[in-house]
Amino acid sequence: MRDIIAILLVCLAAYANSLDNGFHYDDEHSIQKNIHIRDLGNIPRFFHDPTTFSVDHDKAMYRPVLLVTYALNYAAGGYEVFGYHLLNLALHALSACLLFWLALLVTGRRDLALSAGLLFALHPICSEPVNYISSRSEGLAGFFYLAGLALFVRSTQADHQARWRYLSWGALATGLLSKSIVITLPAVILVWDYLFISSRQLQRLRDRFVQWHLAYWLLAGLYVATIVHNRFLTKSLAKPVRGMGAQFLTQVEALVYYGKLLIWPLGLNVEHQFFAQAKLGAPSFAAGLLLAVFFLVLIGAYRRRWDLPLFLNLWALLALLPVTLMPLNVLVNERRLYLPCAAFCLGLAMALHSRRLQRMVGGVAQARVLVLLVLLGYGALTFSRNEVWQSDFSLWTDAVSQGPKMPRNHLYLGNTYKDAAFASVNKKEELAHWELARGSYRRTIELDQKSDLALRALNNLGAVSFVLRDIDAAEKAYRRAIELNPNYADALVNLGTIYHEKARVETDPAKSKVLFAEAADSYRKALRLLPNHADAWANMGLALFEMGELGKAIKAYERAYYLKPGNVNLVNNIGNYYVTLGQQQIHRGESGRENLLNAQKYFGQALRMNPNYGPSKRSLQIVEQFLR
Repeated sequence: MRDIIAILLVCLAAYANSLDNGFHYDDEHSIQKNIHIRDLGNIPRFFHDPTTFSVDHDKAMYRPVLLVTYALNYAAGGYEVFGYHLLNLALHALSACLLFWLALLVTGRRDLALSAGLLFALHPICSEPVNYISSRSEGLAGFFYLAGLALFVRSTQADHQARWRYLSWGALATGLLSKSIVITLPAVILVWDYLFISSRQLQRLRDRFVQWHLAYWLLAGLYVATIVHNRFLTKSLAKPVRGMGAQFLTQVEALVYYGKLLIWPLGLNVEHQFFAQAKLGAPSFAAGLLLAVFFLVLIGAYRRRWDLPLFLNLWALLALLPVTLMPLNVLVNERRLYLPCAAFCLGLAMALHSRRLQRMVGGVAQARVLVLLVLLGYGALTFSRNEVWQSDFSLWTDAVSQGPKMPRNHLYLGNTYKDAAFASVNKKEELAHWELARGSYRRTIELDQKSDLALRALNNLGAVSFVLRDIDAAEKAYRRAIELNPNYADALVNLGTIYHEKARVETDPAKSKVLFAEAADSYRKALRLLPNHADAWANMGLALFEMGELGKAIKAYERAYYLKPGNVNLVNNIGNYYVTLGQQQIHRGESGRENLLNAQKYFGQALRMNPNYGPSKRSLQIVEQFLR
């Protein structure tokens, strides 16, 4: 128990400065804007509808257990980020404890097992799955993967074998419902049996396959059938982002790159500067040679019966197999190394506690000092990475400095400048941030002119131009984005805003009406694509309000408010709606007090959200004069 407490305390100390870090990039669509997690009554739906994963149906994934944890977080504390980080940290700490248990089962050495658990708790590669809330899927998958493997190993050493296997099956099932990478666990368990229980005798493995292994493979098959039935798998495979030849060459290089990150975890980055390899070149050729040498070493390990090192390497490779075979938009990232890191840390602990190392460094005491130095180094690097994850600005500034040729880094850095501009109280500072944002978006487009990142950069470039009152440049950017993808909802919403703005300044009432109608039509197109697009509903409400259709306007506002209650402009516009209703009542000789009180409430709410928000300040003063 003391060892478990030590692992938990060390993990907490290493990540103490991460608990107040913010939400980051994909957290927005899967957590902050995801209305499905705001109601615990939606939990049954998580298990059959992949579209509940995100506010954006195009980003649908089948990870129901992950969504359950988000829903519980929201029920406990809304969008208070501390609770989300605490759960991520708890998962990692418990996974480190599971690795300790697995190492103890495998080696029988408590000191070695403790080192393995501590190394995993502190390894800097794990800082992304802990700090990035959307990487909780990795944390859950890692926890249940380690639990399933450890429980199986325990079942082979205990009298009541069936009970431990049942628990292992449950861990596999829950892990699969967290993230699909757990599908390799049955193969890893089979390798363990072959090497350590069946003593490399296939006949012995076949004799107990039905009793020991069949349930694992049936559960994996049931999971595949489920994601085929709910169309998650077919949609994922429908449009591969690159051909299998390019995928093979890229991942050959990626495997070597991953090995480097595990062994020497410096230069960590949320988006590594790593490029797809369309043809055989010097980098992929060199990586292929290194990989060939690695596999020759594995063959040598097999022949020499170095079974545990062989198993750990095969475990790491099998854990990476799904992302190696499946062409994904992001070529490499650190969170994919979470499970391989567990295998690596167990292997590293074995090396640090080996008699050979003790002889090399001059004794057991010196070897223990070396273990301590490695742990301190890992802990310092992890603590430092937590600071990088503190805010979007610190994260993407670091990303650009280490990966200046990656378009995603410039896109998200532009977003941080845009957010800073909105939050600025000084006009000069605000303009400086807008220009920095515009520069980042232009750089994104220079680096990538066709992908989803280019679309988002064009859309955001248009938004910056719009704020800077360069309406023609804004319209040009939006139309270019729609030309690349006619179903890009965000650009359709913003193009509607252009029509909306032109309608406001148009002096001819007939032309103004046509422009308002075009704006509303553009919003409707966006809502047909994304029915839960909060900004589309908010803008639709404003267009209807200015067209005088107040009944329809408030319905659109209410829908937008449900989807995005933190939109200060929307809250202010709802206040304006009630002011208009109150004024109409007063003009008819009726009391408009109730509507004016509602307006006062919304203007006050807007000012609590942003005390410097000028429109609500002025409107609140006028309303309070009426109410006196």
